[in-house]
Parts: sequence; C-alpha cells; structure tokens
Amino acid sequence: MNSSKISKQDGHIVPVVCEVPEEADSVVIMVHGFTSSKECPTGELLLRRMPEAGIGVVLYDQPGHGEEEAKEDPFRIENCMDSLAAVEKYVRTNWPEKEIFYFASSYGAYLTGLYLERRDHVGTHLLMRSGAVIMPWLFLGAPGSDPDPATLKELDEKGYLMLGMPGTKQIKVPRGMFEDMMLPENDLFGNFGESDHGNTRVAMVHGEKDQVVPVQFARQFAEKYHLPITVFEGQGHSLSDDPACPDKVADLAIEFFRE
Repeated sequence: MNSSKISKQDGHIVPVVCEVPEEADSVVIMVHGFTSSKECPTGELLLRRMPEAGIGVVLYDQPGHGEEEAKEDPFRIENCMDSLAAVEKYVRTNWPEKEIFYFASSYGAYLTGLYLERRDHVGTHLLMRSGAVIMPWLFLGAPGSDPDPATLKELDEKGYLMLGMPGTKQIKVPRGMFEDMMLPENDLFGNFGESDHGNTRVAMVHGEKDQVVPVQFARQFAEKYHLPITVFEGQGHSLSDDPACPDKVADLAIEFFRE
C-alpha cells in the first residue's frame, strides 16, 4: 500500500492511499461520506476485498476531512469535485490502461452524482452506498421547514458551524457550504436525469432502516432515474448492523463492476 500527496490547481493537497496490484485490470476510487475519511471501515473493506478480485483501490480525504492537509481545504461542493477530479487524473496518469469505478458513500454518493453531471470523467460504474440523495435537506431542513434561530445566529457570528454525524468527529462547515446547498443545480434529487452521465452506469445499495436518509427517498430516486437498487433489511445508514452485511455489499459491488 502506497501513500501520495496530490496538489490541486488552487494549491491545496489531497492525501491519497493506493493499493493497485500490477495484475489488476481496474481501479475503484472510494468517495467517503460526511465526517468520514480515507481511514474509514469502508476503506478497510475495499482494501481487503477488491484487490483479490483484480480491482485496485484508491482512497482519499475530501476537503475539510481527515487528519492531513485536506482538512485545510474548505468544505465546499466545487472544492470536493476538484479533489475527485484530481484523484481521477492521478489514476489515469499512473494506470492509464485500467478501467475506473467509483464507490461512493452517503455525502460522497451525492457529490459523485453531481460530479457525473458537471465534470468530464471516465469512470464506467458508480455504486451509491447509502446515497444522500436529499443532502440539501440534511443541511437546510426539509422544504418548507423553518431554520433554527440559534443555529442561524451562530452561523452568522462565526461564519461556520462544527457539525458531525452521531459518534463521529465534527468538522468545520463554512457558511458557503450552506449557500451551495441552496443552489438549484445542487439538487441531485431533482436534476440527476439532466444528462447521460457520460454513460456511467449507476446502481444503489441502501439500508431499510437508514436513520439519516430514509429508504423511501432512495427508492423514489432509484425509480425516478431507473436505477437498480438493493435494500438490505434491518440495516441502518452504515450498512453494518449485521457484521456480515459489509461483505455482502462488497460482493454486490464486485458483481456490478464486472457487468
């Protein structure tokens, strides 16, 4: 396993970890979720399962996340897409003959969906794991809901909020990210069908008891855009309530990538 640092055009750094066997014919880029990092359990799962299936693995930290330089890069949607583009360019440069896949979780799935819509890319498959297809709602509240006055006051005074998922480290979310989430073009749920996504194939996996992104929205998204979806009964957002479930997700991912 190798570690690298990728320099973006704006000078920010993307820390990367790679495990790409010479005999692998493809590489999967993991796009982690909100408050997660390249050192997450899903990254460990991919490192354990993908190389033995002939698929290399590239993990990286999104802006504002991790314990390295990426946390100094403001957590904004365009910055996140810039990081993914830099990682994809890194893979294309170092392993030009290998096919590229995306394995994206929660916010990462939302971000990668936007990326397919708006950026040039070469990945042939995207697996959306617990995809946060309603991500703006998670930041701003459901349409028609009133924002919390105390939260708005803190955001106005500081210019950022420290936020996190239950049981995770909080990260700095700048005011600009909330503004990003208000833009119509960042409504993945409403806009994902606006292009052919560069012919990238997309599939979804979701937990029946997801407490962050209720499964009803995942099902609606899948139906709206004619995407295959696998729902794991009894599983929450992490898809790990059953210790066997992560490997089932890995099995499904490998089968999908090989189609």
